[in-house]
Amino acid sequence: MTRPTNDTLERMKTAAGPGGWTVDADEIAPHLVEWRERWTGSTPLLLKPSTVASVAEIVRIAAGAGTALVPQGGNTGLVGGQIPSGEVLL
Repeated sequence: MTRPTNDTLERMKTAAGPGGWTVDADEIAPHLVEWRERWTGSTPLLLKPSTVASVAEIVRIAAGAGTALVPQGGNTGLVGGQIPSGEVLL
């Protein structure tokens, strides 16, 4: 998988829709730290799509571009797999 290009990021933002994404560091920060503070990460974009169709389109865009996505639910994992290392956070 490759790091996302600006074009890929813009297409993902469009797919997520208004209010469905952020690049605001303060809003992203809680999603970059595992709850026990054992792992920290980074991401160029946090996607917060509100529909299944938006998620499907984002996954299509990522797959077509060879861009990795890290899915994150409650951020309660114990092995750090929910923490991105430069990938797009979904």
